[in-house]
Amino acid sequence: KPFNKAPEALTYDTTACIYTQGLAITPNKPHVTKTVTSYSVDPALPAGLSIDSARGVISGTPTTSQTATTYTITASNEYGSTTFDILITVNLAAPADLKYGGSPFVFTERTAITPVNPTISGTATTWSVDPALPAGLYLDAASGVISGTPTAYAAAKDYTITASNSVGSTLAKINITVNLAAPVNLLYS
Repeated sequence: KPFNKAPEALTYDTTACIYTQGLAITPNKPHVTKTVTSYSVDPALPAGLSIDSARGVISGTPTTSQTATTYTITASNEYGSTTFDILITVNLAAPADLKYGGSPFVFTERTAITPVNPTISGTATTWSVDPALPAGLYLDAASGVISGTPTAYAAAKDYTITASNSVGSTLAKINITVNLAAPVNLLYS
């Protein structure tokens, strides 16, 4: 073919992209000379991001964090193709909006509680509570679930639960009361 009409000089608005998990990105648009009939990317973009195969725009909301990774974008037409590498990093988002539905909680001594599950935006890697929960109750340091069987009476008290990751933290205040159990097994010999 006497005239090379393959796409050339492909670039993108942003070439070293730093995104945050859970936040929609500003669409990243390509710039290229000659007509392009399709765009592709290798390897597949991070979960939640996509490339428009007709326009080459990268958009979406990343759902997982990842270290800096190189992606090769290919712009093609019937005469050939050109490629361009972009670097994408997805940072972990700080957890937010921690909630424990049902507070104030009223439990009974010696009766196993139904596990109390948190709701949270983002990813928490560690969980803590201050002050310590009533005797027999536990906060799972990996999931934030409160479970157990209270072993003693505890007056109504506020507890602060903190969910954290390497970027930040969020907290929720809950109130727990442990009532005495009714006496049982009374015997006279």
